[in-house]
Amino acid sequence: MQSWHCERSFTGFITGLFTLYALGSLPAQAVDRFSLTLGTKENWDSNFARNAAVDSEHYTQSTASLRLNQKLSKQQFSVGVSGNDYRHSLREDLDVSFYEGDASWRSDWNSRVKTAISWQRDAYAVDRLEFADKDVVARNNLTGQLTLGGLGRIGFTFGARKIAQTHSNPLREVLDYGDDEGFAAITYTMATQSFLSVRLREGERHYKYPFIKSPFTHESLVLDFDYRQLELEGAWALSRKTQLGFTLGHFDRDGQINTGTGTQAQINMDWAISEKLKLSVDFSQSEPALGETSDSPAVIRSSRLVMGWEPSAKWLLSMSASYSQLSYLLRETEPARDENILSFSPLNITYSVSDNLRMRLDSQWVDRESPLVYRDYDYALASFGVTLMF
Repeated sequence: MQSWHCERSFTGFITGLFTLYALGSLPAQAVDRFSLTLGTKENWDSNFARNAAVDSEHYTQSTASLRLNQKLSKQQFSVGVSGNDYRHSLREDLDVSFYEGDASWRSDWNSRVKTAISWQRDAYAVDRLEFADKDVVARNNLTGQLTLGGLGRIGFTFGARKIAQTHSNPLREVLDYGDDEGFAAITYTMATQSFLSVRLREGERHYKYPFIKSPFTHESLVLDFDYRQLELEGAWALSRKTQLGFTLGHFDRDGQINTGTGTQAQINMDWAISEKLKLSVDFSQSEPALGETSDSPAVIRSSRLVMGWEPSAKWLLSMSASYSQLSYLLRETEPARDENILSFSPLNITYSVSDNLRMRLDSQWVDRESPLVYRDYDYALASFGVTLMF
């Protein structure tokens, strides 16, 4: 199963916006007008329940996706949709199907004025630690922006976005919320496609059920809040083989319980050691707002190391390791605490049988350390999948 990290929306939003800006100045790439992808993956999980008691499970994930790309003069359109289906051997009550999708319209009106409108829907079936029953979390993101150039390497971007996060299980609707936001940015692009961007975001968040009980006074507090966030993003080609990227943000939340200042950060370095061997290192920190998830850690710090080896055009081997520290504040039923998650993927293999057929084998071991017995566990996960592309 997949799970969202809070920094994902932070960095994905920033990088996506710059990508829309930068694509306007890059040569057109050859893209298939229509594509169809079919896939199936078998998963074996040694501790599906995510607790101290071992509870193994085997489940099958099937996917099908369609994508259409069309360019008309200076207008570029793209739309895609994918369906996901999970079938469990033992926990048939958790069988679930859901969809994801995206659409975009990018217009280069002239060399100085560009517009972009995009919609994206991400979804995932929750992990058992997050919720014992069946639930699909969906996040819809609608963004529109105007980019103005004409000052050499400097560009200005203005836009707005609307986010809605929903849960399919009625018991989890207390975590549904919506964001309304406006943003403005100035970006300086260098000849090497390196860039530096400063962005200001202002918005407000409203929860479907905004009241939560205080663990100290037991009075009802409001989760809704207004926010302002200043961000600095950069990407540098340090050498022909090394690229460095970062996003740093400082936010100010104004609400009853979600209030105060904090920081978010994402740092990434990619190093092509040779033509066949590549190394990637990531570090991130985020301070999620209370109510984003049922977990709601106050601070998340994560580090990740990935090494990939491509011995031939058909084979790709990789291994990775990550470490995360999650800090929790005192809640009504749980104490303040730190939890650590260590994850190790000793071997992931992708084999391209042909241009249309690909097979993949993945392995992972995860150890979660917590002072709470029911949250202290480890598990091993193995999967084998086949993908057809047309």
